[in-house]
Amino acid sequence: MLDTFKQAFSSKKFLAAAIGCVVIALGSALGLSEDQSTKVAGLIVAYVVGQGVADHGKERVKLEAKLNGKTASEKAAALEAEV
Repeated sequence: MLDTFKQAFSSKKFLAAAIGCVVIALGSALGLSEDQSTKVAGLIVAYVVGQGVADHGKERVKLEAKLNGKTASEKAAALEAEV
């Protein structure tokens, strides 16, 4: 359980989402208008989605490198081990 928290708090996507939630929740106390809060939310969503796409691409490249030059049965076994 502690490892899960450490992993979550070391994630840039999680931290951006958490900070975004705090800014949006406290937007009026911080002097932000509703429009400004919506823009902050949009920026954070764009960042999290973009980072997710980038991370997905990195994992795919790692997996393809790992599977390069292996037979079909070795690839199947490696893919099962990844899941």
